[in-house]
Amino acid sequence: MSNKPIDLERLVHESLEQLGWEADAKKIAERVQRLNIGLPLEDEFSIICGWLGHCNLIHKLDQQQFPGSSKDTFQVPDLLANFSIRDGGPCTVLIEVKSSKKNVMSFRPDYVSKLRAYGELLGLPVLIAWKKMGIWSLVSLDAFSKAKKNYNLNFNDAMRNSLLSKIAGDFSYTPREKSGVHISFKKEKLVETIEVDNGVQEKWHMVIDDVYFTNGDGDRLKELSPIAQQLFHSWDLTTTETHSDSHVLMHNVVEEQSSLFAHMALTRLLSFHGREDEVHWRHHLGEHSALSNIQDYRKGIEENLHAGIVRYIFDIEPANMPIFLK
Repeated sequence: MSNKPIDLERLVHESLEQLGWEADAKKIAERVQRLNIGLPLEDEFSIICGWLGHCNLIHKLDQQQFPGSSKDTFQVPDLLANFSIRDGGPCTVLIEVKSSKKNVMSFRPDYVSKLRAYGELLGLPVLIAWKKMGIWSLVSLDAFSKAKKNYNLNFNDAMRNSLLSKIAGDFSYTPREKSGVHISFKKEKLVETIEVDNGVQEKWHMVIDDVYFTNGDGDRLKELSPIAQQLFHSWDLTTTETHSDSHVLMHNVVEEQSSLFAHMALTRLLSFHGREDEVHWRHHLGEHSALSNIQDYRKGIEENLHAGIVRYIFDIEPANMPIFLK
């Protein structure tokens, strides 16, 4: 492990509990590594909920049950969370976190029964957070329907009935075409000229003498807040260059109009600022500096809407509102 886990002591203790207190050091180290890799899904969803802005508290639930016979009746979910619901009051829920690339999530009847029993014990609704191909949905356990044997939910229905926007504050936004960031490089000194097969290559000493933004109408914008500028770090921009005798202009623009969920933007932003291909969610759970630089993302997107950079912002309601929200 390149970075020390923030809860290394707990991971070591849990590894010893699983392997036995007489296990050798190599096996313990391997188990700690596996546990450290296996938990980020819950960490990722927790960070997303906290970052979106409507979550007052979210924490993991210890699943060490006693007495042992309780496992025949109850299944302890992964998380407990409290939200301030959009257009509503506070709401506390239990969340089971899952990841699957399949189009259908399927649960055994006894698994569903045990989750429901635990929810009824505490008087709290049970939700399922499902990650598929980088997209999260959050649905009530009641959204699953009984098939021949198991309780199933396809991803299309999960997205149609997702509560991530309603409860946690997720939203989607659509940048306008031609919006972008532009960097002007002034040619100061010709350093070297190299003849190549298809012409001449020139090496210049250059300085950046201007940076500006454009909206969908092509208007130049100089005053854009740091959080509003983050939109361009969340998008796959198309880069082109224009050359003159004195300057090279680099244009990074939105080429096609499409939409993105805010929770997906978070992954891109953390990857960009951390210069990492894969986000280390457990690290960000303990170290908040990167997240603090991109707080109030919704505010930045709304600024871009007024500036003509964003065309739409959508708050998404579930197709079928669960009973606990009615």
